[in-house]
Amino acid sequence: MSTESLVNKEAFAPEEPHDFGERWRVGALLLILADAAFVAALSFSFLYLRALDTQGSFHPGGTGVATLWWPWTVSAVMVLSALAYWTQLRGSFANGVAVSVAGMAVALVLTIVQMYQFPFTVSDNAYSAAVWIITAANVFHLALTVFLGLGIAIRRQRGANRGARDWHVRIVGIWYTWVCVAAFVGTLTISVANGTVGCPLAKDQPDPGARSVPSSSCSSSAR
Repeated sequence: MSTESLVNKEAFAPEEPHDFGERWRVGALLLILADAAFVAALSFSFLYLRALDTQGSFHPGGTGVATLWWPWTVSAVMVLSALAYWTQLRGSFANGVAVSVAGMAVALVLTIVQMYQFPFTVSDNAYSAAVWIITAANVFHLALTVFLGLGIAIRRQRGANRGARDWHVRIVGIWYTWVCVAAFVGTLTISVANGTVGCPLAKDQPDPGARSVPSSSCSSSAR
């Protein structure tokens, strides 16, 4: 009996692309689920520390707060980029992917610039540490999104995919949607916290640990 006859040829048969794509899609959804647990835990911890505010140490007086228009602008750019990706799948797909990748790249640059604009360092207090972590998580999401979008754009340019019918195109679209949700959660968390922390104190105020009025009463420069 030959060795070849003992081999189960069916075990080495090529897989159907649909089955292969389904496993990758399940893997991507599990990754998003794990990432969602991280984002939810981070948001909860941030707001819990704010509610606890042991000895007023969450955001002591004399320290600044994050400017809210930066993260909301980034979130808006990300949503528009995701919409460009999804709406162009059945139309001018190559152009839609190019616009979506460019939009996510712009959002990535804006987020990095935002981090340089923070009026505090990561080690100043619990508020500053949480804001830095939320923003850094968004940088990770955006960098990965730009990488995946470039992969789809290159495959499209080489004629290796057929638009929305390809499983990897749909998986990247799911990831686009998720990073927008994560950015919105992070931005909303910072916005809620900013409405409850104290304003920066003036230099001539005697007590650097005192709590001042809510940030809703701060001047525009403090926001």
